[in-house]
Amino acid sequence: MKLGIAEDLMAEDPELARRMVNDAKGSAGAVLGELRDLVRGIHPPVLADRGLPGAVEALAVNSAIPVTLDLRVPGRLPPAIESAGYFVFAEALTNAIKHSGATLVTATVTHDGSTLIVSVADDGRGGARVGAGSGLRGIERRLSVFDGSLTVTSPIGGPTVVHMEVPCGS
Repeated sequence: MKLGIAEDLMAEDPELARRMVNDAKGSAGAVLGELRDLVRGIHPPVLADRGLPGAVEALAVNSAIPVTLDLRVPGRLPPAIESAGYFVFAEALTNAIKHSGATLVTATVTHDGSTLIVSVADDGRGGARVGAGSGLRGIERRLSVFDGSLTVTSPIGGPTVVHMEVPCGS
């Protein structure tokens, strides 16, 4: 709609038309980002195909910094539980890459028959907290649906540890 109005104004007021085009371009970029987040938030294909360990390995292999993994999840878990674990790992890894200055991430993903535990630690500068951005707050909300918990320990100077526990039965 903005582009149509800008097109109509092109001859009459080119400066206003240019501003409207730039505004529409920014809006389109923001909407595209939101759409990508929504699509990623639904259920990544790698998770459906390879399960939680395979999906975590895929993220680790493509990480900009080295990731050491300890994966002990025998068999498949309910899809919603796998999704919760995947997104905790993905958010913690993304935060480590973008914000922490970390040179190494260490992650443990275990299922003991009743609880899925995901713990992600980085050797970065610390200072992360739930509420500082929308990512960890969103993860916390997602886990509350399962009566799960999210703990973030991140003193200034590091390290940062993001720890999730979700009860999931046997």
